[in-house]
Amino acid sequence: MTAQISLNPMATTNAGGLFTTNTAGYTQGDAQDDPAIRFALAGGVLSTAATTPIWGGIPIEELIPTAQVGAQGQVQPGTDVIGSSILQAVSLATSTGICVFNQAFAGITTPQSTVPLYSPGMSVNFYRFGSGARIPLRLDPALVSLEGEIINTQLTWDFTANWLTTFDGTNAFPVKVLRVSTTGNKSVSYSSDTGNANWITTEIMALCLL
Repeated sequence: MTAQISLNPMATTNAGGLFTTNTAGYTQGDAQDDPAIRFALAGGVLSTAATTPIWGGIPIEELIPTAQVGAQGQVQPGTDVIGSSILQAVSLATSTGICVFNQAFAGITTPQSTVPLYSPGMSVNFYRFGSGARIPLRLDPALVSLEGEIINTQLTWDFTANWLTTFDGTNAFPVKVLRVSTTGNKSVSYSSDTGNANWITTEIMALCLL
């Protein structure tokens, strides 16, 4: 006989059907809150050389900005920008970070295009590789089996499909996969024909550590 109360706290649960709000899932390009990392958020301006708009969850490349100087030697207004000049990356060799939606309040949405898009001349926010940011990225559905693998499993970025895919043996994308989410996600579907981008909820996402 003992006066101790036997309790297994891990077996404690709520009554069935109560407090079951589902918060699972991620939004592409929405970096996770982290007070130690948030000051690493960087910004730039989408280059006038960009041929398409850009959105969160896309690799970017940074160019050193070039100010235009007038005939009298003065810098032309609006050309001496703060931050890098940004383009959507087209190869691993030029990729320096990931575009994010965080604190990017000027993205353009319409009833036909519900994802915030950023066109040339607009501010773009991003985290650089090595910053420690955790960002949800689209994942090739064939890689749902990543669950249970080591987090530094090598993967490649498909610059056509705009998602992480099977490692090609050469171009290891510099991220670690912390988690794979199969439901409740919001990812971006962009149409080059219409120029519209809309949310879809049928894809899997990888929470990636930069």
